Amino acid sequence: MLSKKQIESSYLARYFLLNTVDISDYTLFPSRPIENSPEDIFNFSNPENQDEVLSMFNQTALSFPKHSPLETLDQFLERNGTTAFLIIRDDKLLLERYYNGYQHNSTCTSFSVAKSFVSALIGIALSEGYIQNIDDSITIYLPELTAPHWKTITIRHLISMSSGLRYDEKGFLPWNDEPRVYYSVDLRQLARQAKYLEPPGVHFHYNNFNLILLGMILERVTSGTVSEYMQEKLWKPLGMEMPASWSLDSQRSGMEKMESGLNACAIDYAKFGRLYLRKGDWNGKQIIPENWVVESTTIHSDAKWSNYKYLWWISRTGKGRYTAVGNLGQFIYIAPDKNCIIVRFGKGKPNNWKMVYPQLFGSIVDTL
Repeated sequence: MLSKKQIESSYLARYFLLNTVDISDYTLFPSRPIENSPEDIFNFSNPENQDEVLSMFNQTALSFPKHSPLETLDQFLERNGTTAFLIIRDDKLLLERYYNGYQHNSTCTSFSVAKSFVSALIGIALSEGYIQNIDDSITIYLPELTAPHWKTITIRHLISMSSGLRYDEKGFLPWNDEPRVYYSVDLRQLARQAKYLEPPGVHFHYNNFNLILLGMILERVTSGTVSEYMQEKLWKPLGMEMPASWSLDSQRSGMEKMESGLNACAIDYAKFGRLYLRKGDWNGKQIIPENWVVESTTIHSDAKWSNYKYLWWISRTGKGRYTAVGNLGQFIYIAPDKNCIIVRFGKGKPNNWKMVYPQLFGSIVDTL
């Protein structure tokens, strides 16, 4: 068992001691609580017999790579390390299954699914006047960034993954930027040291420095922590069933791991999906501006921007479906055309998982 001192000591200590990314990493990092409102929990309605629903899917010709011709959906999910699998349609919890030792109240770590929550918080901060315009230079909010290139980067560039900052995912380990962010003990310092690569707005480049900078902006404009803002604007208003937490870089620095560190139970991730399915409305109260939700989840007309928009992945099938995606196959899949949400969390993934799971989810909702 690693000691707190070992975990907190340095990036290199973390890199060599932890080394492999795992869904239990949240137990090793320090964290900040996000409280719910126990007296005001929202519940999806349950069908009378979920076994019948599962049986229907097991007997349907769904699109997923079977281990054998007779493999069922249930067996596929368990074999590929799924921990939680939920299907919601019309506010009915059609299916809620847990595998590999997980259960209803188990904590599921988000990995990059957290990015879509950050998108929501930016939209809320914009509507509340904390952020004046997403085309503002980030130096308006972070004036300590004085090098000339910082002034050219806007909030829109950050949420569109087009900041022009260098982010090396293939460099020599341990100096690759992926582990440098994931195991950092001071994310703010790391982001301030980010290097200029090209003018912003030219190319899409998935870059976790962007998320750190967004977190720094949220801290600055709200005069609080990102977890506090999440608690006030999302966790309590949405009637989340369980408290959550956000992993921190270190106790000393105390910054949320913006790119990956949200920890919550699966049913509460589904409620976030419901909020987006309803275009930011929660039972008559507009939590996120509708125009922000629509803009965030409408695919770019220019294909050079990939299928990524404001920290969401958007399907090119023409059905308007979109997904929050995290490493090892964490998903919140939203299908507005079917009024449906699918949540999958897990500790393992099949080959080509970024294609396999969306195809499976699409196959499922198309049968409903």
